[in-house]
Amino acid sequence: MFNKLYNYRMLSFITVAPYIAGIILIVVTIYIIIYVIYPSSGSNDMLPKLTPLNKKIDVVHADVTQSKILGSAGSTVMGFFKLQMGDRTNTTGIFTPLLFVDNNWYLEISSVKVNDISARLRVITNRPSQGVHYEIITLPSIPKQKWVFIAILRDGRRFDIIYDNKIVESHRVDNYPVVMSMPLSIGDKKLDGLAIHIVVNGTRLSPDDVERERVTHVDTNNMVLEDNLIDISLPVLNLFAQCPPGLPCNPITQPPQNKLYKWNTPYH
Repeated sequence: MFNKLYNYRMLSFITVAPYIAGIILIVVTIYIIIYVIYPSSGSNDMLPKLTPLNKKIDVVHADVTQSKILGSAGSTVMGFFKLQMGDRTNTTGIFTPLLFVDNNWYLEISSVKVNDISARLRVITNRPSQGVHYEIITLPSIPKQKWVFIAILRDGRRFDIIYDNKIVESHRVDNYPVVMSMPLSIGDKKLDGLAIHIVVNGTRLSPDDVERERVTHVDTNNMVLEDNLIDISLPVLNLFAQCPPGLPCNPITQPPQNKLYKWNTPYH
């Protein structure tokens, strides 16, 4: 009797197992399609780890770039960059792309100022009856050897560029930007530095929304959390600052003892 029951259960499991495996495969496939290949229209962190800038890396697929950055009426691209001194051999003022969508727009920097410019946003636009051409948006220099949060906000033909929590340039290009399906990329072999938290959104976020996104990734010193190795040990140190249960410790919120003495004198 026991053997028959065991064999029946094994036969039932063997019969159902392929269906269970199929369901799991379908769920995993749907997850990959929705959250990896075709993420939602909200903000998405496309670069959650520290990444060197010394080579070109595609951080957003071309089809996602098309739908969220180029094809919509507005878009937001933002991220953290820590630039080192870069290519010291560059004495001709050649601009190097830092954050860009090939054949669409390029955030570029140069280690040598050209006409007093070392950073710019170069936008490829479509001039009616004359074809495509470049429109240049001049930007302030990007600080070196520190983390800088850069956001590019687009609303139609208008571009707003933010460094950290300040709009440093706002410009409306003369013609509509070209829309060509290409990946969003960072880096170049001439660059030296790091990038992290490249976030994209299919709408033009407000500066307040951008600031809320920025502060989620930095500490009180505006240092990216992943690059602050000291911060890793802080929770351990905090354990020693707490009072072990059962001991007569003063609560952490109690003000310090007043060590001033009241002056008494017979003269009034």
